[in-house]
Amino acid sequence: MPVIKLFTDEKPPAAAAAALASDIETLCTTVLNASSDAVQVVLQAGAAMLRGAPLLAEVHYRARADRDAAALARFMEGLDASCRRHLGLAPRIRCFAVDQATLYARN
Repeated sequence: MPVIKLFTDEKPPAAAAAALASDIETLCTTVLNASSDAVQVVLQAGAAMLRGAPLLAEVHYRARADRDAAALARFMEGLDASCRRHLGLAPRIRCFAVDQATLYARN
């Protein structure tokens, strides 16, 4: 963890998607202090965006003291800039902290 899910109705070019994934991994490792092998990025192209922004980003991450409001603000600023640069879309971003005491995971 962190898990970043991006939902959009259009499929971006492969190069743009790869560059976006690389940017997101860098944001996770530098701003959220995650290990690169724990970062999961999902792009759900072809989603039926019936209402709202053309790009939705959901970010789930383990709650930790170093992932405070300032760190999340930096992360969201970077995510927004990267989505605009690589996809040409302004994302609606929602971040969800997961309490480690209630998180059960495998692999």
